[in-house]
Amino acid sequence: MAQHHGGTEALAAELATAVDLIMHPLTQQQARLEAYMACERFKEESPLCAQVGLFLASSPQSNQQVRHFGLQLIEYTIKFRWNCITHEEKVYIKDNAIKMLNVGVGPAEDRSLLPTKNALSRIIVEMIKREWPQQWSDLLPELSQACTKGEAQTELVLLVFLRLVEDVALLQTIESNQRRKDMYQALNNNMNDIFEFFLRLVEQHVTAFRETTRQGHFTKANAHSRVVEMVLLTLSGFVEWVSIQHIMSSNGKLMHFLCILLNDKAFQCNAAECLAQITNRKGQAKERKPLLQLFNEEPLRYIYQASQIPPDSGSSLAVEQHHNFLKKLLQVLNGMAQQLVALWGKDDATQRPVHLEVLLECLLLLVQHQSLTVSHGSALIWQLLLKHEPCSKDFATVNYIPKLIHTIAPRIVKLPYPAATSSPASLSTEAYIRLEYDSEEEFALYFFRCRTDFLEIFRLATLVQPLVTYGYCEQWLQQRLRNAVAEADAEAKSGTVSCSVLDPVYLEWDALVSVLDGVLSRILLVAERPSVPAGLRLLEECLKLETINPLIYSILLSCISALFVFLSMSACQITATNCVAMSGVSLLPRVLDKIFRALVLKPPNELEKVQAKSAKNLRRHAASLLVKLAHKYPLLLLPVFEQINGHVELLLKEPGQHQLCRLMRTTLQEALILISNHFCDFERQTLFIEHIVQDKRTEWLAFGDALKSPLAFMSFVGLDKPPIFAVEGAVTLQNRSRLLDALHVVLGVVKRCTWPDDPDRAQRGGFVIGCTELGNPICRNPATKHVVPLLSHVLSLMRVLNELFAPEALQALSEGYRGIHGMLEHEKKLLMGICALPTDPLDTTIRSEPTAFEKMQTFMMMVTEGCYHLMGSAGPSLGRDLYQLLGLADAIVTNVFSRMDLVPDYRLRPIIRVFFKPFVYSCPPSFYDSVLVPLFAHLAPLMCERLTRRWLYIASLYESGQLNGEVNDTQEVLEDQLNRTLTREYLDVLKIALVGGQIGADHVAAGANANSNSVAMENEEHSMDSAPQSRASQSALLSDIISDLGGKLLRNGLIGNYVLMTLLKAIAWNDGMCSMKAVNIAAPVMRFLAAEKLMDENKAVTAFTAVLQGMQVHGQHEANQSGLVTLGVQFYELLRPQFPILSEVLQHIPSVNAADIQKFDEKIAVAPIKGNKVDRAKKDIFKKLTAQLVGRSVNQLFRHEVQIANLPPMQSHKAKGAMGTTAADIMDSNQNASLARLFGPEK
Repeated sequence: MAQHHGGTEALAAELATAVDLIMHPLTQQQARLEAYMACERFKEESPLCAQVGLFLASSPQSNQQVRHFGLQLIEYTIKFRWNCITHEEKVYIKDNAIKMLNVGVGPAEDRSLLPTKNALSRIIVEMIKREWPQQWSDLLPELSQACTKGEAQTELVLLVFLRLVEDVALLQTIESNQRRKDMYQALNNNMNDIFEFFLRLVEQHVTAFRETTRQGHFTKANAHSRVVEMVLLTLSGFVEWVSIQHIMSSNGKLMHFLCILLNDKAFQCNAAECLAQITNRKGQAKERKPLLQLFNEEPLRYIYQASQIPPDSGSSLAVEQHHNFLKKLLQVLNGMAQQLVALWGKDDATQRPVHLEVLLECLLLLVQHQSLTVSHGSALIWQLLLKHEPCSKDFATVNYIPKLIHTIAPRIVKLPYPAATSSPASLSTEAYIRLEYDSEEEFALYFFRCRTDFLEIFRLATLVQPLVTYGYCEQWLQQRLRNAVAEADAEAKSGTVSCSVLDPVYLEWDALVSVLDGVLSRILLVAERPSVPAGLRLLEECLKLETINPLIYSILLSCISALFVFLSMSACQITATNCVAMSGVSLLPRVLDKIFRALVLKPPNELEKVQAKSAKNLRRHAASLLVKLAHKYPLLLLPVFEQINGHVELLLKEPGQHQLCRLMRTTLQEALILISNHFCDFERQTLFIEHIVQDKRTEWLAFGDALKSPLAFMSFVGLDKPPIFAVEGAVTLQNRSRLLDALHVVLGVVKRCTWPDDPDRAQRGGFVIGCTELGNPICRNPATKHVVPLLSHVLSLMRVLNELFAPEALQALSEGYRGIHGMLEHEKKLLMGICALPTDPLDTTIRSEPTAFEKMQTFMMMVTEGCYHLMGSAGPSLGRDLYQLLGLADAIVTNVFSRMDLVPDYRLRPIIRVFFKPFVYSCPPSFYDSVLVPLFAHLAPLMCERLTRRWLYIASLYESGQLNGEVNDTQEVLEDQLNRTLTREYLDVLKIALVGGQIGADHVAAGANANSNSVAMENEEHSMDSAPQSRASQSALLSDIISDLGGKLLRNGLIGNYVLMTLLKAIAWNDGMCSMKAVNIAAPVMRFLAAEKLMDENKAVTAFTAVLQGMQVHGQHEANQSGLVTLGVQFYELLRPQFPILSEVLQHIPSVNAADIQKFDEKIAVAPIKGNKVDRAKKDIFKKLTAQLVGRSVNQLFRHEVQIANLPPMQSHKAKGAMGTTAADIMDSNQNASLARLFGPEK
């Protein structure tokens, strides 16, 4: 190497200058770029890379940046040229690297040198990855020898171990699987020694740290402290995966050390992190059982004491560090709880820990901590324990429940985000909130989650000790009611009421109601229930409280709603002599009176906007409560149906006087319909429905002219006029209100009206009109004859809504309404998966006054969604009576599906999801031919062409760079997400039609809540690592069969071709979830088409090519690849015997091996396994054939390929040796192995 010395020095000087230039903040951009490129060129091209790197790294004149660059040059040589350089060069690099390790980079306590230390450790690790253990058998002794030189060298050795274990076991980033296995085995072979080494270091350096600190040698103490920190960090990388015997060796010495260190402020954070890795281990029960040693008295005492060490409140840094430690300690406790609930009671040997109380006391004190994060973390552990039956019934847990709920209840009171006045070093809740959360929004989201989990504790505790939780609620509510009487008197005297949701009185009420509702929602699930008279007394006290404050009144309604369960319980006990039951019956009219008085409550000052808004919220709440009670307790309300109906009739006659808005009136009628479902008398129920609908029948007839054309409709609702605030009584405003009212009444009837669930009652009540082919009763809906005549008007409205997108209609919009058909902001956020901030529905400050434009936009959205929900609910609700209507298919095609070429994607989505999906799902088999086949004949070609066109457009946006990772709020991103979502939803419809399936509850949700359907969001360009191919979906792919409807659709030449084309194209569209859905449907479709002899050569080639294209686009994602491989083999098995051309398709794969294709053909020729199961060997060959097609993940593109050559196989240890020799013997045998060692003593 000496001949290069002069040249090396000159090159090193040039590179050092270049590095200084790059790192200097004042360097010009162009000069920096040139210097950078020069360094990169040298790295790529120079054969002296390693020599210059060593010179730079070891030269005393080099600064840190230059030394770091030198080490990078060496690492580069090892990573990319190791297989090309000579044996001498390898030995030279290794010797110098070990020499640098022995010398050290600098003091252990100097953290500024960490990048350089890391770089040196990476060099050693990269050599280990290529040579150990087979050709570098004395590695461990060399590392051990380096540790004797001092703390600086020990730190470097620990860094080597940490980086090695990350690459081999944790992150598994080694390119050669064989080499990774070699090193994994070598680590395991030497694990006893490695763990002994770590434990020795901990013991030695903790003792030295304490001694040097006591003597005042703080620099030396810092060096020892850094070594302990590094050992704990390195151990964290090992304890997650090594055999439990190493962790428990020497009587659990490691866990004992870690528990002791939890109480040492210098090491507690790292000790907690390491211990958390141990307690959160997964695996078989026998591997986890030893961890229950942590429930012995000594470890529990150490953990308990550590949780109670107070922070140094004088320093904000100390407060933050202590807070971080507590969060890590909670991870330890969470792991312990997970192990306990997994093992307790599983066998006789694993029973209740003797010192469980110490753990519970620790958790209780942590729940009381001022930090919400710590308190919440502890509450989650309580949840685990309370969900576990043996633990929740344990006497210790039962004794802690009263203390726990007293601690948690105050935490449920909402907290505002604190102002910036609290001192960071103070230990108040506000200070911790400021420490953890940077914004009000971030805190609001977290607190909402916190509160939900705190309330869950009350629910779980009620299942264990119902009388305790109920007693707490009762006491709290009585106290609050006593205070409320005084507060109501004060408000009545002053005439001023506070309608702010930030008022402390309201916040307490709000928390109380949440707890009360949580507890009483579980009361019917337990045997030991609170006394019904006591519950009724509490309900009566709520009814007695009079208030003019709409906010407090609303809270009272929530209390009544929660306590209503006692009325239900008392009704079950009605006898002539049961005074409790009779008092329950007497309370019911008072409850209803309270609700109806809320509907007409006038606030003290109606002109004050906040009070007026609060009163409106109260009316909305009262109407919704009536629906809730009618839904949950219809039989209780049935005897007083006439009184309720009478009240509602009075309110509906004079809506203006009582300020009841249209939606509330409809809501009240829905409550009546829900009760009327229990008349169990068809004639009586149909008369009642007629009474509700009759006024609207004339309204719908009056809309006839407005629904003839889009221009007439626009004139009717005012879209052709400027957006100004119309005064009450303006014609267009009245028209909009009438239209919505008529639509929502019909929607309410269709959605809520039904026949009795019990077949006997249905038979007796006159609902049954016949039986299906299978003998099931066919019931008629009492609403049918009143609703069906109105459907033609609803369909006309749906046609007009589509025609509004015609050019002439858009042209006729007034200037102010030009953007009226755009998506609403909340719809965009929902589509993009942006979380809405949790808000209080009673908060009057959430919404600003809407503009005339926004009001019109909301109207258009409500009409559109109301129509789709009405028609979507009509299928399940009206049943055969709907599907047997003459000309139904034509009516849907000409109205619902009219001008679909003009309708934008976001308007097409509800047509597919909200209307068509439940409509297909609910269709009786006898109407498939007359209704669904014509509809699919219209829709399938249209959707295939549209989606193909949209995907080509989106692909062009990606290619032109308009859609990339940096853009996330443009119209193009919205279009991309819309297109993905629409495609997925259409594929869901195809699945229901072709193989059957379930539909979600969102299709029968209220029209007004249509936007609550969440949208799955995968924004990645190739997106599907996150959705693994589950065993269920794999099984479905192999076993699904085509349904009767599917058979009819696929036998129809037109529909079958377009459905098949859509599925095949979707396999390769750039959305992983779409591809998976399409793969799962395509498999049974292809099996059916092959069985029915409906395949031709063109279809076979197209289908098989589609799978190969799918592999090209999605093959790099394991989840997608497994489905595509199975599908590819299935297609080939099915089609290859009939269409030999498929083997030619395989020959077009780049660099494919003809012998492999031959082998694949031979495998396929063997009779397939019984059933649809695919032989693993076939899959493996197909995977090999398509390997060249599979794309690469974005993070793999442009990577410099790292090549690691495999070494000779390791010697396998014979059984005797493995059992009879120690780890030290194994190390010796490794050292003396007769291998051609690279770094042997002869060097």
